Order: sequence, then structure tokens, then C-alpha cells
Amino acid sequence: MPDIEVDVAAVRRLGTAAEQAAAGLTGLGSAIAAAADVPPGAFGHLPFASDLLRDNYAEQVQGGAELFRAGHDAFRRVGATLGETADAYERNEQEIDQGFSTIGKGMGR
Repeated sequence: MPDIEVDVAAVRRLGTAAEQAAAGLTGLGSAIAAAADVPPGAFGHLPFASDLLRDNYAEQVQGGAELFRAGHDAFRRVGATLGETADAYERNEQEIDQGFSTIGKGMGR
């Protein structure tokens, strides 16, 4: 049977990095939302063209905000899953150690 060794600290670091990426995407999402606040005359005053440009801009901003939210949610889930994985490895190691300790005490009788 192969020897499997897990670097739990590395798994935790990856989880933390994913959480930080999620936080960064939240900040970028806020910046995108702030960029959506464009005054009515920002694209000029040409009949129909100004409204068309403004509507296209608003659509792009909304799409960008949705992508940043999706990225945030994905990185948040990855970070949480990696944290849970590291916790599970540590619990398993503790349970194995306790099992061997119990067996060792039983053999000493």
C-alpha cells in the first residue's frame, strides 16, 4: 500500500489564498458597481445614440458585476472546502493516534 502524506499546512494556505481571492473580487465588484453610476449626459446628447451607448455600457457593467460575484462565490466555496478538508485530515490523524494509543494500552495488560 502506498504511503500517503498530506501537507495540511499547505492545504490551509491554499484555503486562505482562495478566501483572499474572494475578498479581492468583492472589492473589484464594488468598484465595478461604482463605475455604473454614470450621469445621463456622459455619453453626449445625440438622439438615440447617447441612450444606446449608455444602455450598452450599463449592460457591460452588469455583466461584469455578475462575473465578479460568481468568481467570489466560487473562491469562497473553494476556500471553505479546503479548510474543511484540512480539518478532516487532522481529525482522522487524531483518531488514528487515539486508536493506536488504546491498542498499546490494551497490549500492556
